[in-house]
Amino acid sequence: MPLTIRVSRLPMHSRPCLRRYFAHVPLLLAPVSAVLFVSGASARPLVNRPALSNPAPFGDSESGRELGEMPMGGPVVKANSAQIPTAGGPASDWTGGAPPAGTPAIPGVTYANASDTKSADPSQPPPALGPAPISIDSVRAIQVGSQRVNEAPMRVGNLDVLAPLVDEMPLLGATVTKADLNNVPGDVNSPIENQFFQINRPNQPPIVMSMGQNKAWIDRNEQTLRAAPLVVGNQIYLPIFSLAPLLGAAARLDTNGTLVLTPTVESVQVFPLRDTIAITVKTSKPIPGGLQFKSMTAPDGSSRLYVDFEGYSMGFDALNTTNERIVASGSGDVLRARAGMPSKFPGTTRVTLDLKKNLSGSVMSTPDPTIFAFVVAGKQAPPPPLVPDGRVGYPVPNDLKGMLIVLDAGHGGYDTGARGARTNEKDHTLDLIQRLASNLRARGADVQLTRSTDNFISLQGRVDFANTRKADLFISIHNNASDNKASNGTETFYYTAQSVGLAREIHRELSKATGLANRGVSSARFFVIRKTWMPSVLLEVAFVTNPREEGLLSSPDWCQRVVDGVTRGVSNYAKIYGKGSYN
Repeated sequence: MPLTIRVSRLPMHSRPCLRRYFAHVPLLLAPVSAVLFVSGASARPLVNRPALSNPAPFGDSESGRELGEMPMGGPVVKANSAQIPTAGGPASDWTGGAPPAGTPAIPGVTYANASDTKSADPSQPPPALGPAPISIDSVRAIQVGSQRVNEAPMRVGNLDVLAPLVDEMPLLGATVTKADLNNVPGDVNSPIENQFFQINRPNQPPIVMSMGQNKAWIDRNEQTLRAAPLVVGNQIYLPIFSLAPLLGAAARLDTNGTLVLTPTVESVQVFPLRDTIAITVKTSKPIPGGLQFKSMTAPDGSSRLYVDFEGYSMGFDALNTTNERIVASGSGDVLRARAGMPSKFPGTTRVTLDLKKNLSGSVMSTPDPTIFAFVVAGKQAPPPPLVPDGRVGYPVPNDLKGMLIVLDAGHGGYDTGARGARTNEKDHTLDLIQRLASNLRARGADVQLTRSTDNFISLQGRVDFANTRKADLFISIHNNASDNKASNGTETFYYTAQSVGLAREIHRELSKATGLANRGVSSARFFVIRKTWMPSVLLEVAFVTNPREEGLLSSPDWCQRVVDGVTRGVSNYAKIYGKGSYN
């Protein structure tokens, strides 16, 4: 039996923004056949995926970033749980009118107008996937923030909804551009390279996608999408339920059948900062200036501080609830942090601090525009700077006394990590960690190693090691890798908001010490820095796959300079932020 693939005709309007992004990519926006009748059981995709090396960030699959899972539950659905969709119902189920020109063939997928009142065939999707988190046949329109998308969305069975969202992406804190070939997997050459584009996110690696493929790549790691992006006319239609968790966006259905996408407040943290308390709020989209905590008195007479994030939804759970809930335990004179939406979605998320006594404070700048930082203090003592400018100084004997620092040498045992021409990552990380341990102990710190020999430890084992000991700091050392031997430089990663200062102080000194290209400080979802409770960083000292940098990693003098730099960074951090949460 022939397989019929049809898509409803959608109204089009001019997209100057899209043409500006892709004016130099004629193949990407080229129209394709109107209706496709494919003999046999399946159809071939419009674009064949190139060979994919798919290296894990540190050379092993266990170290990969876990995507689609946001702190405190996260919005919508895990993206990496999707499977390839199966064939849908017969073409007669579609009632939206004549199918349009510009519709590519995707294997085993029936498309329909999402505003159609008929449901998709119940055979979609396979049991392993399950339906989308929202009833797709209820979706009539798409809205991003307060801006409605003019075009009618398309339904892909009951897997996903496609809509042209390129112009609306900035409302979610992202932009769409032609893909940087350094981010594209495999050996991609023109014209295939013109099928790739990327969604850029603040302080995170871009999401690379390709027309007609239900795959995405983040740091060259493959993620399965619920549906493939398409070009219809001159517009890119993106799979909403596939992308929402990767963007940290909330996707909720209102009573009129409009699927509303908004940025979210993802997490709140309360932690000690020297003689006072810091509060950080992480969002999925850069935060506008001018936000301030305001004071109020509760009916019982207790004191509170609150801040409103207008246009941001609750990112703490995947349900439709806007109910207030406790989102962070307290510290010091801050009893707890709560968050909720006092107005109807998509209104405002309010973060409230319950206080033991009346407190004031001030907003502090951070290098990450998606983090709002606030330091509370009594009127008698102004707060210290959360992210200061300039270097504090060099360490002195015993300046780290009283600190418990866990050091983590990446990989080990059968897990070699990335491989250079002559050496393995696991050996370099252990050498650097042992040198760093000696430095920190000489300055009075209590230093414990997740591994001190060439043995394998799971990621969870490393996290448990640090958490059960209630370490003040966690530092994991790795070496970077790339298929491109010219890739080079030093990079530092953090995940939790309380780790921003540690990342900045260490990287400033580390980058100077290595003398290599400065790849900067970035937020990433690496397991060991996401699951540890204390300020945590992961250092990518150099590229073991770069011949010159592999040679430097084998140089004792250079390695000692590197750990001396890290030591200075730790010392600077301790002078600014104090010696940890458990002192």
